[in-house]
Amino acid sequence: MKRTLFIKKTLVFLGIIPSSTLLILSCETEENDDGITEEEKAYLYLKEKTSENGFFLDGKLLYIDTSNDHYSKLQNIGEFINDTNHYILLLRKTEDKVLALSNCCPHLGTSNRWSYSNGSFRCANHGNSYGTGAGSVANCSSNITSGNLKQYTALLDKDILTVDFDT
Repeated sequence: MKRTLFIKKTLVFLGIIPSSTLLILSCETEENDDGITEEEKAYLYLKEKTSENGFFLDGKLLYIDTSNDHYSKLQNIGEFINDTNHYILLLRKTEDKVLALSNCCPHLGTSNRWSYSNGSFRCANHGNSYGTGAGSVANCSSNITSGNLKQYTALLDKDILTVDFDT
């Protein structure tokens, strides 16, 4: 147990501070002996792992540094990247939201010929357009000519995007 938390719990036990104060204090981000929080440590670790190529794949989790040259287009709202290495389309929707979608065309499986406008991705092979919503998913190579592309959970923390391929 961290020394700070131990002292706080001991003070509550002795009745010196109320237990409700402990609940508030225990939600604080604790610092290590070097003054860096666990959250900051994890962020710096991912910055280091993504520094060369802009990404780090750990099992079914893909970490992307949006400040890296390879992914810097994602810093602009409305821009997208077709990441053919990871089979995803990445679309910057808002300041704090990036969508991660399958880049496999539901019609015939093409993955490298996409454009984006008016809220839809268009496959250049046959001209079919697909949305970015959550419902009515059109699966890869299913010969479906409309619907939404498969979406993966994507979370943005500062400039690190985490894509979960297990969703």
